[in-house]
Amino acid sequence: MSQITVRQMNFDFPEQIEKYWYGNSPFKTHFFNSITLLFPDGEQFMLRTVKRQLKHIDNPQLKQEASAFVGQEAQHAVQHEKFWQNLRQHGYEFDSYLRFLRFVLFNLCETRLSIKFKLAMIAGVEHFTNVIAELTLKEELFAEADPKLKELFEWHSAEEIEHKTVAYDVLQNVTKSYPIRLLGILMAYTFVLGFVNLGLIMMLYQDKKLLNIRVWQEMIQFFFTKEKFVLKVFLHSLEYLRTNFHPSQRDNLFLAKKVTG
Repeated sequence: MSQITVRQMNFDFPEQIEKYWYGNSPFKTHFFNSITLLFPDGEQFMLRTVKRQLKHIDNPQLKQEASAFVGQEAQHAVQHEKFWQNLRQHGYEFDSYLRFLRFVLFNLCETRLSIKFKLAMIAGVEHFTNVIAELTLKEELFAEADPKLKELFEWHSAEEIEHKTVAYDVLQNVTKSYPIRLLGILMAYTFVLGFVNLGLIMMLYQDKKLLNIRVWQEMIQFFFTKEKFVLKVFLHSLEYLRTNFHPSQRDNLFLAKKVTG
């Protein structure tokens, strides 16, 4: 039986949530707002791809895990999208961003890429999210955030760790090509970092804070000097380059169990 649990969540985000819900920091708030804008459609791309692959998986255990992966990712998409209403209430406009994101995801990636490259890209994205999830829980990254958003991101992080092996194993079930795996993670990081930074710039611009010196100071501290977010993500990501890499080699399931019980 699969050890991955599909939890039916029902997050509620009150109108009273502050505009800068992460420690009154415009940079950190919009960095994670941008991730929240990316997740729902990104999750849809991943779950649809894996769901279509289910009938081709001949390993019963992996098929169960892939099915549970689809269920968890569907919940992530639904729950993050709920927060969009709060963003709209604060006056943010991101429909043009979503149109561009959906064009790249669904008109280009989903329809033009072969199944091998789609799965390689998804496995790369899942490695990235597993790295972020570990940092989120291990370093209590959301300690200064609004409690509702803290709960959302920590629950999501726990489930990313819980299903961390699935996308990689589905890829390996189709192809064990090392070059395809590497190209997949390159595509994944280019896509995720590109859209996260695009969303960040868009929201800071709408706040008229894009050239604010305090915002740039916060960015430097978070990315490079205080939290060292970029350095930690980069160092953890290098593990994926090993020829004998497997997501199970990183011992972080205990972090997920602290959240999920």
